[in-house]
Amino acid sequence: MLSGLNALHLASKEGHVEIVKELIRRHVDVNQPTNKGNTALHIASLAGQFEVAKVLIENGALVNAQSQNGFTPLYMAAQENHLEVVTLLLANGANPTLTTVDGFTPLAVALQQGHERTVAVLLETDARGKVCLPALHIAAKKGDVKAASLLLNGDANVDHQSAVSCCHFFSQIALLNVRQIAVSHLKT
Repeated sequence: MLSGLNALHLASKEGHVEIVKELIRRHVDVNQPTNKGNTALHIASLAGQFEVAKVLIENGALVNAQSQNGFTPLYMAAQENHLEVVTLLLANGANPTLTTVDGFTPLAVALQQGHERTVAVLLETDARGKVCLPALHIAAKKGDVKAASLLLNGDANVDHQSAVSCCHFFSQIALLNVRQIAVSHLKT
């Protein structure tokens, strides 16, 4: 067991709800991490195993547990666009503002992956705009105007100093787009 995976981790990944329930009845620790710090809930969330995630939460799984890299179950579900699991985790107290060691939030990774419905759900929970600004930077770097619009409609603070650099990114992208259009017209 070099990776630290146990029977609960494997059953969670594969969606074997009855096996998960039996292991819990046998007092397997639902929060036992792998060598990388992932719990059964991390693994179920990454695999989109809604029913398993629900059973784990009902039996004391920590919704805000962070792996060695700072990944939470919510981050993993958002990364893979498992909207049903994202909604379940949020309904059970998952904190959408927790960041990875690299500073990414679940919203940022969902945005980066282009998961629009997951982004919309995460924005609904972000009442104070705490996670919008880092995500706005990602949208700017990608030149993703649609995502930026979603974020700004969700009240990302564009007056914040780092938001100015974000606006700078967008202006550079807009300038590049205008240049590309002009060059294409010169060729015709």
